Amino acid sequence: MELLYQNGYGAMYKMNKARTGVRELQMIVDTVGVFMSRDDLDHLLGIVRKSNEPCTCAECGGNHCNKIWCSGPLVDICLKVDEAIIDHMEDLIQGAQFMLDMDATLEKYRLK
Repeated sequence: MELLYQNGYGAMYKMNKARTGVRELQMIVDTVGVFMSRDDLDHLLGIVRKSNEPCTCAECGGNHCNKIWCSGPLVDICLKVDEAIIDHMEDLIQGAQFMLDMDATLEKYRLK
């Protein structure tokens, strides 16, 4: 595994030879590791960015929810969050995406 990006909340790794098919990434937050694809990562970023919108469930009653729910083909994720964790999650995802895109760009324009 190759460390792509980490911050005070977690780390994102790229699997060298992914055994899980298209799940080439592993996000580790606290003591939990989740295998993800690039699409899963994009989807999670959208959820993180919308987390400041009011929640319409009976428990939240229109207030901001203190949880992030993300469904995927392998696992459903529910993380308890606050504003600081949301900021760290967004940074973690964007940092990993930047590193992945940078590698792809460098590979594309590599001199032979």
